Amino acid sequence: ACGTELNRKRDDPNYYSSNSGMPLDPSSSGFMATHGTYRFLSVHEQTAILVGEGKHGLWRVHENGFVRVYRDARKEGIPEVKKEAVMDIQRVENPTTVNEKEQNRLLDLLVHHYQSIDPNYHNDFRYAFAQDEVSDSEEKWLNWIDLPIYHAKFNKTYEDHVPIDLPYYYCQMSSPDFPHMGSTWQFLKAQPNGNKVGPLGKRAGLDIRENVNNIVSFKLFDDAGVWANIGQGNRNTDFMPKTLEELKTRAQTTHWKRVDLAQVDIEVYVMERSYHNSTATYLSMVLVMDEFPYIRPDGYYYDGLTARGHTVTTTTPHNNPTISIENETGKKEVFGLATYGHHHMARIAHGLAGGGCPNKGGDVSTYPWGDAGSGWPTNYEEVTPICDGFLIDIKAWANLDRNWDDEDVFLGNAGDIYAGQEEVMYQAHANHYGQFTDPWNVNRNAENPYELDFTEDGEIQPIPANESEAASVPVVNFFIDFGMAGVVNKFIPLDLDLSPRACLADEAAAEAARSGVRGRAASWVCSGLILIFLLMV
Repeated sequence: ACGTELNRKRDDPNYYSSNSGMPLDPSSSGFMATHGTYRFLSVHEQTAILVGEGKHGLWRVHENGFVRVYRDARKEGIPEVKKEAVMDIQRVENPTTVNEKEQNRLLDLLVHHYQSIDPNYHNDFRYAFAQDEVSDSEEKWLNWIDLPIYHAKFNKTYEDHVPIDLPYYYCQMSSPDFPHMGSTWQFLKAQPNGNKVGPLGKRAGLDIRENVNNIVSFKLFDDAGVWANIGQGNRNTDFMPKTLEELKTRAQTTHWKRVDLAQVDIEVYVMERSYHNSTATYLSMVLVMDEFPYIRPDGYYYDGLTARGHTVTTTTPHNNPTISIENETGKKEVFGLATYGHHHMARIAHGLAGGGCPNKGGDVSTYPWGDAGSGWPTNYEEVTPICDGFLIDIKAWANLDRNWDDEDVFLGNAGDIYAGQEEVMYQAHANHYGQFTDPWNVNRNAENPYELDFTEDGEIQPIPANESEAASVPVVNFFIDFGMAGVVNKFIPLDLDLSPRACLADEAAAEAARSGVRGRAASWVCSGLILIFLLMV
């Protein structure tokens, strides 16, 4: 671009590098929104920045140690009568009996014909509601089945996984398939620090890739925080109204105060996961706190834990949690709301359904109708969402590769053309730099301790009259030894899908139909609205 002092030619193999050989990393920006509220996600110099609104409401969920897998609609499934038989099935090496061969056949069905919902695969694995567990076909195949993470289908991937004993808190930030920032997220999640989960996240099961399609760790900015509704001091009114009569006769009293993050360890993520009964994925902000551990003392996951030597002691859910608050003594009880969220006072007026807190864990399913939970089918029902009991400020950042406080990153010898060199040659036009000429300094014979003389005669180089004179000024070579090799951020290049997504694709198709455009040209309609993306490879 003009005005950048990048004097490389287009055919220079290092064209997309700075003058010192530092790679110019890709930049991308996009936005997402729900409820008419926008959040902006950008990537520059391998640093992601997420800015949305303050005090976004959170719902709590707790993974139960299972993965729900769905049958490929085109293929044979597990018969309903075999459900219990396959829950703890193991592969038999060199099977000889009919039963052993049938055992292996059933396991093969699970491995090849059942899959979690994942946008990386284009197939016929589709969401099925809880009531649609069994197919309508004569064979009565299972449309879905919940398998513990220790199941043979997962090939011991999670054999040494820590107990999943922590809940996490999430807030949906995007519409399905995030049409206005798909390429930004596609690039971001593929980078070196994508899909790396910390210790608290692992205790919350966020590294179970069959459940969480993609995830990136973020950090809150200094002035962003987590807020807890501790009420106004009267528990009778601070607690949510639970009956129609209460809703009619009293208001719930609230007061959100900042959680003391010096006392509470947290991890923050952006998570991509299917949601709202769809094969489409959504982006959510996720908070994990080192608080309120729980494991249900029953079932195949619990049995798997104890069989592997884990002792489970936290077997009572914390549905009246307490938390440390800034400038408060002792922990304070946190109160959820009866409403969907504190910003959702007019959902129905805006054409949105629901408005009440589901108030139990499990699949959000047909919310607000029917027996709906607050999250995913692999959540404990008994761990309640505490709707908007906790809020988070959507103002966060993430390094997608190196930390900037590493001493070897971004040094002058870090550019690709100097890779591995500790000593680098520098050049400068000869001049007498730093010589004091101010009369006050001259009259007192002051000397500049950093005076730098690159000349043969010790004189200050006159200003050249033209380019020819400037070209005749001697150039001095000298060296700097950095004592270490410099490094730069690395990025993982990939082919990006810039075609319209989700609602933008619908708009493109409608526009094509109106204008009579057919075929390939339609794919470009609205594509410029998706993002501004500059990719250098």
